[in-house]
Order: sequence, then C-alpha cells, then structure tokens
Amino acid sequence: MSGQVLDDKLNTIADNILLFFPFFYRKILRVSHARSRVNPINMQFHVLSMLMTQGILPTSAIGRRLGISKPNVTSLVDRLIDQGYAERRPDISDRRVINIVVTEKGKRFILNRKRQARGSIKRNLSVLQPAEIENLSLALETFSNIISKIGNGK
Repeated sequence: MSGQVLDDKLNTIADNILLFFPFFYRKILRVSHARSRVNPINMQFHVLSMLMTQGILPTSAIGRRLGISKPNVTSLVDRLIDQGYAERRPDISDRRVINIVVTEKGKRFILNRKRQARGSIKRNLSVLQPAEIENLSLALETFSNIISKIGNGK
C-alpha cells in the first residue's frame, strides 16, 4: 500500500469512527436519555458535523438524529449560537419552525476539530499492519452500511 493510499485509508477510517459514535450509542446500545452521560463538547461537535453534512435542520430533527431530548438540543444549540458557531433561521414554508444552520466560524471550528481528531486516530492506528488497516477499513464500511439501514439512518 503506497503512502498516499495508506493516508487516504486512514483518513476514511478516522471519519467513519467519528461518524459512528453517536449512532452506535443511540442505535446499538439504545442508551436512554436519562442514563447517558453526554459530553456537551462532543455533542456540539456532532451537531455541527451534522449541520455541515445535512445543511439547515430544525432542532427536532437534530434531536431525533442524535437521540437526545428537545431540552438538551435547545441547550446545545443555544451554546453553539452563543459561541458564534450556529444561528437560527425561520423556516420559509412554516414560520413556526426554527432551523439551525452552521456559520462560517462553526465550519472552521469543525474542520479544525476533525483534523485534530483524524491526527489522533491515525497516530493510534499507526501500530497496525497494512493488511490490518485494510481489514479495519472494510469492517467500518460494512458497519456503516448496516447502521445506515437501522432505522433508515434516522
């Protein structure tokens, strides 16, 4: 495996690992809101990542996708807005709905955090042999496909 191919494979593995954590807890372990100890900074990361991927979302969709209650989503969103990472926008078709969108500052923050996380994951995986990296990559791709089918990714 060439250096660039290996680096690309490790980046994909890191991205998949970062993507799976909230879904793993919600869909596989089925951790309830009351029992889970949610790290607010990690949840902010996941909310911003979701907004970067999905675009504008109402708070109810954010809560559903991350498996957290409406009061917790509101608190997370308030913190993101206070920090300048997100902003509220009224829905064009339904004035009762308030959408959340990531700001440019939020995009820079999330890209920086992802870069840092990728670096950490890649360092931790550096002890693996190329064949093990390939196996891990295939396993995570399989896991991703299975997770996306559970509850249709909702």
